[in-house]
Formats: sequence, structure tokens, C-alpha cells
Amino acid sequence: MLLAIICWLMAALFIIMGFISSRSKKPAGIYSNIKAPDKDKIADLKAYNKAVGRLLIGYGMLQAVMGLFLAIINISERKAGTLLAGSFFFGAILLMIVYETVISEKYIKKSRSKP
Repeated sequence: MLLAIICWLMAALFIIMGFISSRSKKPAGIYSNIKAPDKDKIADLKAYNKAVGRLLIGYGMLQAVMGLFLAIINISERKAGTLLAGSFFFGAILLMIVYETVISEKYIKKSRSKP
């Protein structure tokens, strides 16, 4: 049950980050070690921030459901920890794929190199 509570706390953190990102006046970043794109490189800042916010909220909801699943089923702490780590790991990979293939392609202007 402790792992389910930890999962819900982490889910709440991502959901709060999603709401903050969607209402931000500056470009929302999604990676911790990479700076968010500049304002002038984003086609529609408000739509970009809303998309990033929805992505983070969706990731938080996925983890909240995982916490509910862990609370309902009766398995050992080791198996629950493995499931939890897997959901966060594969969820984070899915988060990056969606950001790079959908949000980045749609809202970030590509710089044209001169031939």
C-alpha cells in the first residue's frame, strides 16, 4: 500500500506541473537537463504550453491509475515495485516520444539552413 501512496504523490506532482505548464507565460520545458525552446521559435506559445500541460497531466493520470491498480491487487512489495518502476520508465519513454513526434513537430519552428 505504501508504494501505491508514493505513486499517487508522484502522479499529483505531474498533474500539478501540467496545470502550471498549461498556464505559463514562458515556454514550458519538459526535460530537466534541456532548456525549453525560446519564445521566438514557438509558432503558438499558448497552444504549445497547453499541449505540454496536457501531456504532463496525462502522464500523471497514468501513474494515478497505476497506483490504484497497485492498491487493488494483492501482490508482494517486490513485484509491486517492479511494476511501478516499469510504469514510470515506459511512461517516461512514451512521454518523450509524444513530445518529440507530435508537440515539437507541430509547434516548434524549424530553422532553415542556407545552402
